[in-house]
Amino acid sequence: MNPKIYQTFQQSELDAVLMYHALAQNAKSDAEKALLLRLGAIEGKHAAVLRGITENGELQPTDAMAKPIALLERFAGRRVTYFLVSLGEKAAYYLYQPLAKQHPELQTNAKEETEHGDTLQWLAKAIK
Repeated sequence: MNPKIYQTFQQSELDAVLMYHALAQNAKSDAEKALLLRLGAIEGKHAAVLRGITENGELQPTDAMAKPIALLERFAGRRVTYFLVSLGEKAAYYLYQPLAKQHPELQTNAKEETEHGDTLQWLAKAIK
């Protein structure tokens, strides 16, 4: 498999950290904020796992996800935003599968992405 794909995943995980921090800024409760920050921290852990594979410590988080998600949240609201992000998290499970065949340690990343999707769907449903 092309080694660049691992770097692309690593960059996406780094960017997801900032995305969750942006979502946490608009949380309506301390519990919601803490949950979003925890999801962001797990994304950082995913990036660290990928860094061990790519050996690329030069990548830095960008706002490539945070800016459009913040804009979506502003116009569509938290409920819709959480639901749409949850779909991306759940899709990541399937995107990780070919990579996990060569690097089984990525199976944990994949499983946690599904859990993130479930958590975000739960949050979306909890919003009145």
